Amino acid sequence: MDHAGHQELRPDHAEPARRRRSLRATLALCLGGLQFLAILSVILSTFVSSENALLRQSRNSLNEVSVNVIGQVKSFLNPARQALDATRRLAENDVLDISDATVLESHFFQQLQVAPQLAGMYLADETGRFVYVMRAEEAGRYRTKYVPPFLDGTTEHPADFKWRNDQFTLLETAATDTDTYEARSRPWYRMVSETKAPIWTEPYIFFTTRQPGITYSVPILDEDGNIRAILGVDIQIDALSGFLLDIWSERRGAALVLNEDGAVLAHPTLVLIRQEAHMEAPELTRVDQIADPIAQMAFGDVVQTDLSDTEGPVHTDFQLNGQDYVAMLIEVSEPGLRWLIGLYAAEDNFIGEIKKNRTQGVWIALAIAILTGAIGLAMADRIYAPVRTFASQSQQLFSGEITPEEVLHSPYRELEDTGVALTQEVKQRQRFETAYGRTFDLASRGMAQISPETGRFLRTNEQLCDIMGYQPEELEKMTLADILPEDGHQIAVKFRETLLQDSEFIIESQFIRKDGSPIWLRVNAILIRDESGIPDHAVAIIDDVSDRKQAEDEAGRLSRDLSHVARVNLMGEMASGLAHELNQPLSAISYNVDAAKITLDEIGDPDPELTEILSDIDRQSRRAGDIIRALREVVRKDRGRQTPFELSGLIRQTVSLMEAEAKLHEIKLHFEESGLPPVIGNRTQIAQVLVNLLRNAIDALARDPVAKGQINIMTRTTDEMVEVHVQDNGPGVSDDVTLFNTFDTQKTDGMGLGLSICRTIVKANGGTIWYEPTETTGACFCFTLRRSDLSEENQE
Repeated sequence: MDHAGHQELRPDHAEPARRRRSLRATLALCLGGLQFLAILSVILSTFVSSENALLRQSRNSLNEVSVNVIGQVKSFLNPARQALDATRRLAENDVLDISDATVLESHFFQQLQVAPQLAGMYLADETGRFVYVMRAEEAGRYRTKYVPPFLDGTTEHPADFKWRNDQFTLLETAATDTDTYEARSRPWYRMVSETKAPIWTEPYIFFTTRQPGITYSVPILDEDGNIRAILGVDIQIDALSGFLLDIWSERRGAALVLNEDGAVLAHPTLVLIRQEAHMEAPELTRVDQIADPIAQMAFGDVVQTDLSDTEGPVHTDFQLNGQDYVAMLIEVSEPGLRWLIGLYAAEDNFIGEIKKNRTQGVWIALAIAILTGAIGLAMADRIYAPVRTFASQSQQLFSGEITPEEVLHSPYRELEDTGVALTQEVKQRQRFETAYGRTFDLASRGMAQISPETGRFLRTNEQLCDIMGYQPEELEKMTLADILPEDGHQIAVKFRETLLQDSEFIIESQFIRKDGSPIWLRVNAILIRDESGIPDHAVAIIDDVSDRKQAEDEAGRLSRDLSHVARVNLMGEMASGLAHELNQPLSAISYNVDAAKITLDEIGDPDPELTEILSDIDRQSRRAGDIIRALREVVRKDRGRQTPFELSGLIRQTVSLMEAEAKLHEIKLHFEESGLPPVIGNRTQIAQVLVNLLRNAIDALARDPVAKGQINIMTRTTDEMVEVHVQDNGPGVSDDVTLFNTFDTQKTDGMGLGLSICRTIVKANGGTIWYEPTETTGACFCFTLRRSDLSEENQE
């Protein structure tokens, strides 16, 4: 079809053959020779100096800067060493009384005012005593913490706090008995205790301020060389970043302080390495994690290399984003520290002037190119005029100002053929866009075009708007994250990452409609790229799966309920069989005891103690038989029929059944028996309700035992119903538990089905069940059953 169209259009715009020249050949012949001379001149006029010489000049400049940086780092650390060493000498010479917390507080306060880079000073000894003065978060305020001696291994202990201003005026005090800080377990204390020498710790996150820092600690020794106490001073490392910013202010260069494991201790841009520490064991930002691509490329691999055997600095050079950089890594010669100074800079910072000289050659070549270009421009303008016209017509065709029927034409053969092909392509594209637009808008499923970078809705159809409750213009101002719950931010991140990897994004999750109600959606999205391969938009198909999710949840709940009922039935059958088997040996025991007593009577003058023992055996065997019969009555099978029965007898049997379990936990069961009329219901099901309520009360008292655990079963008769109250003196019901809801329980190993099943059973037997708060502690659960001694007319 396209070929036929091409043949029809060509005769209408036929041009003489001599005008259908090749544009490529014309431009090549006219401009090729002139530009060749310009390029040749540029090549011959550049490279007036060696690249190796330029690199040596850059490295020499870095060496000079590194000396300044190392000096600044040492100057930053020296006040800590000097302040601590001076304090140690005063203490060892008994000039400073370290046993007086007030004297120590005043001395530490003076040291912090003298050296602003110090974050805090402290003293600890083997008794657990700890005196700490630190800068508070508010400017001009200081906080003192004093922990008196306490036993090693104690998890909580007393601590006093004071806040003062710059004039040492007391502003506020506080105290606690549950402080958990243990100085003797900290790395600086253990290291000094082992070495009895000054140490620098590895950089870490301070316990109090939760900010990165380093500690310098020294021991205070007595005359025999034993440790009296240990002094420490904290330096908040991020203050170094201010020094580095002053030393190096170029935008394409920076100086960093690194630990030997690659952690970034200081960076001119402090926000790149600052991170709040909310974890139990936070880590410092590593150089390969920092948001500084230049530092990552310069030092990301080098810090993994052991530099202990390397003499002098390590130099590297690299290129990033078209810019040449030089970098250097050198150790800080400080005892006890394994810090590295890293410097990187664009070569232009050092050799920019030299490169300017090289650029002069380029300008000479450019002048030649301009001269030749001016000559060729006039020729190219004449040659390019048809191309300009063709480009303008193409733009009008794409914008709709002209129709595809108005075929593009040109005096050049290549453009003429291109115009015909372009016209056919525009027609096909218009047909496709029309079909796609109708399919998108009229689809029975929710559809959206979404920006893969920002998650913003670019276009939505009516079905999606109905699902979410928004108007199209409202949705197109929102992003995917706006319709997710507060904890669904990770879904938006995964959406972007998955699509940009050209993978299909499929997820079922909860979203939020305009009215705030939750809705389960299934989102299936793919990425569409433009002709250049750049991500353009994502097409998402969105379905409402709320009904299916609800059905799945209901099926799961029913499955769990069925499993529980099956286990209850199985236990009932096992209990019934066990009761039958135990009844025979118990009967034999009772018969044998009677025979033994008769034999003793025949012998004459029986031993009273032996007779009492046999009587006790007889009583216990009969009691066991009663329990077995109660168990058989409780678990016996029934067909779900509701018949009249004696409620008092059922309660007595249930109490007898549960009494052994209650005694195991030293809990007393008490049934206030009164004359009750018969009730109507399923006896076995009501027994299950009583067992569940009693077991819940026993579990509550066993979990939180009281001095005298007691469970009372009380009954009351009304005109039409009999009420049963099961009350205990335990801890009661937690406020966060919704009673009678399936799977809602206070027990760590419970399923939350007991009360739900009780409610179902009581309701099926024509009664109600409820919870009554007690006046003191404990819980009281009540249920009712219909009286069977009334006529049907009265019951109605």
